[in-house]
Formats: sequence, C-alpha cells, structure tokens
Amino acid sequence: MKKVFSGVLTVIIAASCQTSPKVVAELTEAYPSRPANSVMVYDMSDSVPTAAMTIGKVKCVDGGLTPTKNCLYGNMLALAVRKTAESGGNVLRIDKHKYPDGKSTCHRIWGTIMLMPDSLVKADTQTSLQNIEERHDAEYSEYANAMIQRQKKLYDVPHDVVKIGLGPGWILSEFTTYNGTYKRKMGFNVSADYQHIWNYGLGLGVNYQYFGTTFDNDLKLKMHYIGPSLAASMKLGKKWIWDVQLGLGYTNYTESISNGYNSVSESISRMGVMAQMGVHYKMSDKIGIGLQFDSFRMSMERPEGVDTSKYGFYGIERMDLQFGLRFYM
Repeated sequence: MKKVFSGVLTVIIAASCQTSPKVVAELTEAYPSRPANSVMVYDMSDSVPTAAMTIGKVKCVDGGLTPTKNCLYGNMLALAVRKTAESGGNVLRIDKHKYPDGKSTCHRIWGTIMLMPDSLVKADTQTSLQNIEERHDAEYSEYANAMIQRQKKLYDVPHDVVKIGLGPGWILSEFTTYNGTYKRKMGFNVSADYQHIWNYGLGLGVNYQYFGTTFDNDLKLKMHYIGPSLAASMKLGKKWIWDVQLGLGYTNYTESISNGYNSVSESISRMGVMAQMGVHYKMSDKIGIGLQFDSFRMSMERPEGVDTSKYGFYGIERMDLQFGLRFYM
C-alpha cells in the first residue's frame, strides 16, 4: 500500500511541477547575483553595447500543462529577467522568441546573459520591458491580422452552390438478382446537389443521385437516392475550390425486366450512405465546372444460399466519377 501511495504521490508531484514555466540558465562563469531592477533588456532588433560580455544563456519555455495566463509574453520575459539577475548579469539580450502554437500555449524565449559596467545601463528594467512589450504587441497584432486575412482567403468560397453532374458509375460489391450473381457492373450516374456554406468553410447540403445499368438479358437496375448532408469547402487557389459532402438518406432500388409485351419489376427501399469529394474551377461569379468522385453504400437482405462470410456485408457498394457544372447563387 505504501508503494502505491508513494507512486501516486510521485505522479501528483510531477504533474504539479509541470504547471509552471521552466527557466534554465547555462553559465560560463559564476558571478554574484544582483537586483532584478538592474537588468537592461535588449530585443532581437536592438544593438547591444560592445562592452557587454557574455556570461551565459537562458531559456524560458513551457514545462507542460501550464495555464495560459502564466504563459503571457510579459510573464515569461519577467522570468528570464529574474534568472539573468540571479546569474549575476545586468543585460538580457533576446535571441529567439516563439509565439504560442500547436506545441505549446506559452510564449517561449531564448536569450543571452551578459555583463557590462553599470555606468552604461541608461534605462531601468521597467522602461525597457515596457518598450519591448509594446513593440511585441504591435508585431503580434500584425501577425494576428495576417492570419485572419489568410483564413478569410482560404474560406472565401461561394455560400450557395448548385451542382449538376453526370458520368460513369461502378457497382463494386457482389450482388444477386433473380437470375444471377454479379461481382462488378458498370452503369451511368446523374446527380444534382445543393450546398450552403457558412463561415470557416462548414455547411449543410442536400443530394440526389440516379444510377442505372442494363444486363444482357434485358434486366434493368435503377437506384434513386436523396438525403441531407454535412458539407465543407475551401479554396485551393484563386479560382479552384475543393468541397466534400457526407450524407445519409433514402434509397429506392428497382430491378425490372421487359420482353416487349410484359414488364415485371421489384423495388425495395433502404437507407444509404453517401460521400462525395470534388474540385471545381470558378469560371465566373455565377458558373463553374467541376470533377467529382462519389462513394455510395446500401445494405440489403441476403438472399438464401448467398455466402457473405468473406466480407460480412451484402448490398450495393458503388463508386461514381462525374463531370458537370456549378451554379453560384
């Protein structure tokens, strides 16, 4: 029990240690510590007096699980200043600064600890920190605005699009009709889709598909699909746009045969899953052309005597390739 408690306590202590920024200094020579308010801070673009002597390096980084409020640029810079003073330096030169990103929620700072005659320190620490923070705020604002503009360009896509396409389609799954079993079959596909896209490229849509094919014995197969979908869209270039839709809807499957005098047909209705991905070229503000791949899947009841142990699925799996027009509303 003591070992378990000790292990849990170790994990808790380790996690607690990771909730604060980590400051590390590497010194070439030991000097007496000095007050933090005696440290002059130089930004990456500032010129450091030639009389300044390098005595070490400092880095202030994220220790892991650090609250964002403790990771602000001013807080991290102040930690680096204090470590510089503890190391005996009176100059901190910032060499590298990383903004928060996917790896860390913290600002991260790497700097050089330097020592120069106190008579050359012409400003107090508070003033130099304030000047650097103001400069940083302006740079960060410019950086943030640039990111916003890039995002706007990326998702500056038509909000309402009607897509009409046609092309070949292929049934890829093994399926059985009343007079035989087929492993592959090519047919013809027509589609009509609508999508509405909001900000940041996400939206909703509705999709209609027709697929038909004919067999040698005059057997005809027809499939109609209609249903809602989730949609996403983004720009690939100035005129090129990528989009994708994923939907679940109603499907009607019909087999029919006619000998010229009599006609017999059988239909079933099922839910089908549809996914499509395509690109279109915006020729004008109102019209474009596009190429699209569709994937469709619908399960059916297994006929007697049909073995599905190999795949565990019986039904229709289809892939379609379409070329068509895009109308921007």
